[in-house]
Amino acid sequence: MNNLKFLIVTSFIDSLAASEKAVIVIDIGQAYTKFGFAGSSSPHHIIPTRIIMDGKTKSVFEYNSNSMMSHDDRLTEFIRLIFYKYSLINCRDRRIVIVESVITPTRIRHLLADIFLKQFEAISLVFIPSHLSATYTLGRNTALVLDVGYKETQIMPVAEGVPLAIQFDSLSCAGQAIHKQIQFLLDQYASVTYHGKKKIFNETNLKLPEDILEDIKVRCCFISPFDRAQIFTKNKSLKYTSSIDYPFNTDTIIHIPGIIREFACEILFEQNIDGKSIVTLLLDTLLQAPIDLRQQLADNILIIGGTAMIPGFLHRFNAELNYLINQPPYINRLAIKQFKFHSPPGQLNYIAWLGGSIFGALDTLEDQSITRSKYLENGIVPDWFTGESI
Repeated sequence: MNNLKFLIVTSFIDSLAASEKAVIVIDIGQAYTKFGFAGSSSPHHIIPTRIIMDGKTKSVFEYNSNSMMSHDDRLTEFIRLIFYKYSLINCRDRRIVIVESVITPTRIRHLLADIFLKQFEAISLVFIPSHLSATYTLGRNTALVLDVGYKETQIMPVAEGVPLAIQFDSLSCAGQAIHKQIQFLLDQYASVTYHGKKKIFNETNLKLPEDILEDIKVRCCFISPFDRAQIFTKNKSLKYTSSIDYPFNTDTIIHIPGIIREFACEILFEQNIDGKSIVTLLLDTLLQAPIDLRQQLADNILIIGGTAMIPGFLHRFNAELNYLINQPPYINRLAIKQFKFHSPPGQLNYIAWLGGSIFGALDTLEDQSITRSKYLENGIVPDWFTGESI
């Protein structure tokens, strides 16, 4: 009965949020984009950050030497699809909240301002850093936010509601790295049944598209406990979990052995040649933080991002932290012996968006936004970090 009341109240709140001229909240991620209205408890749409142009599926953002690039026509068309295909609403005279990464290139921020304020005639626009936005869901103004996304893992402390951008750090180890590892392990261990005949996977020269690799990750893979992973590192002959038959199409079945299901995600916790992993990323950030802030950050860790939703991730991450904190160089430099994690009020893949939804419902939104009239006058997009023009 209580659950029914909760659903009714939530639906009522969401219907109010979607009313005429409600504030629009958009989180354009590297793999998926979240879209909805301020005050809603979850996004109305979560869609791939891709479009179809000239009959081909293309990513809105591309990467050249690890720098993010955007084709103006792709981003414009993608925003148009959000409003006129998925949401069926007019952006004109609405307020827009954009949840962004702290390393979003300035050119893309200006391009978004042009699209929303000039082309779509929104009344105002505001950018909010995703790490800061995520803390709004906790009711706390100090936290250490780790975002394990698609392209990379990003970390940044927030102290008293202020993002400590000078301590921002990232590592190119996230969902995409798992996809590459799955393809690599499939070539080594998997087999395929094609038209009733079984073959070794690497003999088929089958290169799976990104969406299939992601589907295999979501449906088949999990993260092993710390103790079992340690045994696997020393002795790869242990007994693996059961295999799974994955139907690739009507003629092809991929036989995925247990070693792939269980250990494809180990890439997240393995240290690279520089001794870096997503776990050391957090510990190094604590080392760089002011001494009087370290314990408070360690007691308020918030992990977000779709990759963190893999079964077993949070338990394994905590175990890795407690192991490494007692190893050099951290045992002699960090006095922290315990870590505490927040459980946010929603799925980890849209927590940053949810914070933007809360922010968009505040009375202070208007004061912190770029108005259309002001932007048309000077073409300036203020820098959220310094408060100065860029």
